[in-house]
Amino acid sequence: MSHPEKITKRLYDLLNMNYEVESIYLEIFNTIDRPTLKAFFKERGLERRKFCKELRSEIWNIGNVTEYTSELDADFYNACAKLKNLIVLKDENQLFDEIHTLKKLSVKAYNALLMEPNLPLKLCKVLSKQRDSIQSAMRLLTRQLDLVA
Repeated sequence: MSHPEKITKRLYDLLNMNYEVESIYLEIFNTIDRPTLKAFFKERGLERRKFCKELRSEIWNIGNVTEYTSELDADFYNACAKLKNLIVLKDENQLFDEIHTLKKLSVKAYNALLMEPNLPLKLCKVLSKQRDSIQSAMRLLTRQLDLVA
């Protein structure tokens, strides 16, 4: 597999991860009752939608638009499955722990791609900005939970 194909495949993995996280956030938004947390998850869902648009644009910029089967981390899929169960159970404390885990796994995926040699500068900037936004949201969620608890 050539270097651009490898990068494209990893971008597709990030894209699919962001689609999944967006749908989870919007599902949480629809089930949670606290207005401040509803706003938080709605914003995070919209943020992930924006990330998806940016990632699709970067895939097009690389010029390799071949569809790849996503091979996301098993830990990511497990965290998503746990989150979906917790949403149904409405167990907010464990829900937030799993959201934190999901965010850590997202940051890990971004960092792994950012470690690839010879990434285009524009792509590095997009990925870094998205990763930093996820980390910022982690800190914001922790602060909000501390205030609510």
